[in-house]
Amino acid sequence: MKKFAATLAAAMFLVSAVGCSNGNTSTGEQKPNNQATGEVGNTSGTNSDGPTKFSYLRPIWGPATYQKGGAFEKELFEKANVEINVQIVPVSDYDTKIKTIVASGSIPDVMWGSGPADAFFRETQEQGAFLPINEYLDKYPKVKEAVPQKLWDMLTDKEGNIYFLPNTLNPHVAFLTYYRQDWFEQLNIPEPKTIDELVAALQKFKDTPIGGQKKIPLTVSDNWTFKEIATSFGASLNGWQPSKDDPNKLVPSYMAEEQQAFFEWEQSLSKNGLVDPDLIVSPNASKSEDKFKAGSAAVLISHYNNYPTIVNELRKTEPNAKVGIISPLEGPTGIKGGIRSLLPIDRGFYISAKAKDPDGIFRYLEWELTEGHNMMKYGVEGKNYEVKDGKIYPFPEDKIPDEYKRPQMEPFWTLTPFSDSGSVDWEYNKDWMESLGVSELYDLYKSKYEEYTAIEYPDYRNPFIPSETDSKIGAKIYEDNLNSIVKGFVINHKQTLVDWNKQVEAWLNAGGSQIIDEVNANQTDKSKPSYK
Repeated sequence: MKKFAATLAAAMFLVSAVGCSNGNTSTGEQKPNNQATGEVGNTSGTNSDGPTKFSYLRPIWGPATYQKGGAFEKELFEKANVEINVQIVPVSDYDTKIKTIVASGSIPDVMWGSGPADAFFRETQEQGAFLPINEYLDKYPKVKEAVPQKLWDMLTDKEGNIYFLPNTLNPHVAFLTYYRQDWFEQLNIPEPKTIDELVAALQKFKDTPIGGQKKIPLTVSDNWTFKEIATSFGASLNGWQPSKDDPNKLVPSYMAEEQQAFFEWEQSLSKNGLVDPDLIVSPNASKSEDKFKAGSAAVLISHYNNYPTIVNELRKTEPNAKVGIISPLEGPTGIKGGIRSLLPIDRGFYISAKAKDPDGIFRYLEWELTEGHNMMKYGVEGKNYEVKDGKIYPFPEDKIPDEYKRPQMEPFWTLTPFSDSGSVDWEYNKDWMESLGVSELYDLYKSKYEEYTAIEYPDYRNPFIPSETDSKIGAKIYEDNLNSIVKGFVINHKQTLVDWNKQVEAWLNAGGSQIIDEVNANQTDKSKPSYK
């Protein structure tokens, strides 16, 4: 039961990459904190009688409507004995904003970042801006135990120091393929088992009206949402994988034949009008899900966590609607699809080397992981959830007071323990689906998710082992040679893999070949990683 809410939080983070609502739920006169002016630098401190005080800068994936001094904040500060000067930045603007703040030298006590896999944060770390935390991890064991030792090992630099506290997530964040089972039955289409059968089904929906209306055959939020479909081509989407010519050599996604084949297939969907044109023109997770729930689309690829609410909301307008889940598909060459597994880290945070009270910050982290665990995960009893027979049941969004909704909680989220985020809590899911009135679908939901996660297609590259050339010129040569074709290939129907490989060759000549050599030389372990 304890794992699900954190998994839900991770779900919201992944969904945010493809669009979030920006609604404003506040009614007071205070400005949202992300619009506030003034310094965000070091403000930490404590005394024997008062609360621990520190500044905290983090991105937010939900609406940027946090209000200082709200009811949730007051209750949190009182229970945790802290005063946190929090500043939020929409995630889409965060990378730009943080570079300006770091350049100013006024670094907040605690700040989020991409971690040492990112050249900017690695260089900032090496320049001494952040606090090495080894001694605090030893002193506060609950914080250390929140992250698997395997991840701490990956985050340890060559001098043996750790600087980064990772935000962990489920390595098996699956994007499942949902379909209007009642419409498929109406058109006598069996559930697709292969990529070719899926395409045939989409073509039939393009050609055949339902209820007198043409439906969008397939709606998705963005290209990343296709990551599980891509595994049916043998591709670890956007990741490095062994070369077909030399299994002991890793190559980036744009060179892997499996990924090229997937992009060519995706282009054919666009060319034949089988996929929602908003995929490229206006990517948005909420928009694609809304189209499916409104009865405008036959097939939707969406986050696994969304299935219960999609069915629940669809039935409000179409009580007899049936939503099935398509199993992992067999690809054109007979490859069985699965899960594009992830390194279970999605950003995280650093503590400033100038923070006045690191112990106070770590005491707060330990409080969040122990006494404050339920408050940070579920909210406040009676406001965000109720307890029945010892089980926690979250309230529907419309029953939660504005001052206790996600925008007031998210700014204070810090370290999610891997015991919460690392897997799905099916016991909690079962209770949740019962509360939504869709419990009869629980067995289907669980079994389909387990089908996807049975076969992993990971990124073989260890992002914490740098390539010097990649750090120096990687972003530039990608932008100069590959960005336009990778982003535009799906909708530019005149482009072919010949054009694609010309750009790859230009990238190799500009320094890409050296990046590949360095990655393969520095990463001696090229075995298939697994984070189960």
